Amino acid sequence: MNPSPTLSELDAAPSGSPSKGVISQSEIERLLTQVESVAPPAPGADPQAPINLAGRELVRRHDFPRLSHLSAADLRPLRVRHEDLIIAMATSLSIHLGLEVSLKMSKLEALPFHKFTEGLSYPTWLTMLRLHPLAGIGLLDIPPRLGLCMVDRELGGPGRVAEETRQIGKIEERLLSPVIGLIVNEWCAIWSDLMEIQPAVLGHEVNSRYLETSTPETTMLVVGIEVRIAEIVEQMQFAFPHLMLEPLTLKLNTGANGSEKPDAAAKAAPAKWNSLFDELQIEVKAELPEIQLPAGQVAGLKPGDVLSLPPEYMNEVRLRLANHPGFIGTLGASNERRAVKIDKCLKS
Repeated sequence: MNPSPTLSELDAAPSGSPSKGVISQSEIERLLTQVESVAPPAPGADPQAPINLAGRELVRRHDFPRLSHLSAADLRPLRVRHEDLIIAMATSLSIHLGLEVSLKMSKLEALPFHKFTEGLSYPTWLTMLRLHPLAGIGLLDIPPRLGLCMVDRELGGPGRVAEETRQIGKIEERLLSPVIGLIVNEWCAIWSDLMEIQPAVLGHEVNSRYLETSTPETTMLVVGIEVRIAEIVEQMQFAFPHLMLEPLTLKLNTGANGSEKPDAAAKAAPAKWNSLFDELQIEVKAELPEIQLPAGQVAGLKPGDVLSLPPEYMNEVRLRLANHPGFIGTLGASNERRAVKIDKCLKS
């Protein structure tokens, strides 16, 4: 490749050449020919990167990872809340389905929206949720095998499904709707002390490729819950955009910092106790609220029948001490045994 002429060379051009400082048409064409003869970028190089005359990249592009808006300090109280959710939801599902349901948290992490959707199988069963007054759209992912297992129990079956994966049909969608409502209501209930949340189902999707509820880079809190029903073990997932959870995390962090303390947190004077009563045995009874049934239905009850209880009854368990009202608590589980968490004291 011949070097392009310099201005000094042009100044020294013969008298027949163009005047000083002016490039002729032939010189322009020669320069264009030299530019076109520059070697193309090397294979694998960024075609948009600036290239020098030798064909080497001068600038390399680098994709910096997008940092999560949910810090470790935000995730800790969120984990505690969702562990409480798992205890309450296991009890409610066991009662509703009439079968032991075992739940445990499998993951809690912050992911970009596109990473979450890429990790979903096809087909799946995605429920889009509006949680008023929170902004954005939350997602509940239930694998079809798990959903069909629940449908089988709703129809009185043993909770077994075929091994092959298939989509959930329209009739099965209606049968699964009460279970979806129970799960979502339990999630809303864990925030009842901070905010009253009203859920609404916006629709369903079986293919995550067509999901456009958030932008690809939106940070999502993904909560994975391993569900074991009969012989079925599947992972159910919640996914919430950061913007939706921001009001809740702010309230959690405010409470953790102690800037807002309820009056009930003030220390009360210790009760006086007579140590002579330490070994006295007191009968403690746990009672659910009463339900009413038609007399004809009561007359037809037999062993094996299942009575459905409203999910909110799990939060209204009464503890009686020697037949005297004592406390109101929430039914749950601890160390694989049924347990009652005391929420408030009753005056006798």
